[in-house]
Amino acid sequence: MAISRPSQSAQADHHSVRASLTVLVTRDADGDLQEGVRARLAAVDCVVAVDRADVSGLRPALNDLRVEVDADLRVSGPPEEASIADALEAGFGVKAVREVART
Repeated sequence: MAISRPSQSAQADHHSVRASLTVLVTRDADGDLQEGVRARLAAVDCVVAVDRADVSGLRPALNDLRVEVDADLRVSGPPEEASIADALEAGFGVKAVREVART
């Protein structure tokens, strides 16, 4: 099930990407870990939809969980992978973007 939010511009180009990244999920977030990861990614400005999010690692911290994720996303903005990585990394709760590949 994809998590989507309305696009900010009907004219924006959407790109499908596969991203490997680290996100921070608060320990007291509603739902399970998978829902927390998907919600954190969906809240990033450039993300139009989270089609898939596979958890590949987890490190607990005092107030949150550092989650290693491989995700299939639909994003808006420039099509260059470096630009997409920068936009993802600027998102609240995104700690690191290791790789972005257009699909």
